[in-house]
Amino acid sequence: MLRVLSALVMLPIAIFIILQGGVVYQVFVALFSILILFEWNGICEKRPLNAVFYIQALLILMIVFDGIADVPAPYVWGGLLVSLVPVAFIFRIKPHYAVLGALYAAVPAASMIWLRETVELGGFIVLWCMIIVWSMDTGAYFAGKNIGGPKLAPRISPNKTWAGLVGGALTAVITGLIAGYYFDLAAVHVVWTWQWVVPIAAGLAIWSQIGDLFESALKRHFAVKDSGAIIPGHGGIMDRVDGVVFAAPVVALFLYL
Repeated sequence: MLRVLSALVMLPIAIFIILQGGVVYQVFVALFSILILFEWNGICEKRPLNAVFYIQALLILMIVFDGIADVPAPYVWGGLLVSLVPVAFIFRIKPHYAVLGALYAAVPAASMIWLRETVELGGFIVLWCMIIVWSMDTGAYFAGKNIGGPKLAPRISPNKTWAGLVGGALTAVITGLIAGYYFDLAAVHVVWTWQWVVPIAAGLAIWSQIGDLFESALKRHFAVKDSGAIIPGHGGIMDRVDGVVFAAPVVALFLYL
């Protein structure tokens, strides 16, 4: 019940902010990305607020508020990313996790900003992407609970099943088709016709589950149950957006190409 109540509060707020866009949306993306970094460092270093966290957070702020179309910005981003290595060594922090954590938060943040601010009907496309991930999670939960069967990755996430993966992907395809039609996305690009949406939604849903498994593997490696406790009944931010973290860059890259 606590999980349901939290979702009922968060979902309308998230949908409003995505469709609103502008500074409100930028602050939303920046806040979630910085919270991801906070939890990442808490998992990997047991110290959420350490030297590399502040560099990572600065990288996020520059990406979100400077705009990814600003020519000098990528050089600054690269400099901040490279600087993580010596700083990590100085403060005895794992350098590979420092860089990976920065990319884990920064790449999705850049993708979410680019999709919303550059692509036509960007707000609806961002929302469509998130609907795919939410549908995958919901469909996988109910299919896994009611069908069961062989485990998908028992060493990483013992509760996930192949039936859940298939059920989640089917749910994502159905909701992807409905949402795409309702948002009239086919009017702006042929890629949103049903012939494209079916394989794209299915592939994106499965890819989002890989993102879920990646986060589960990270937590298992460091013997952590939840990434945090900021969301009542749900755990941490990473526990809720691990699928979006993987899905958003793929959608952005697909539309960019």
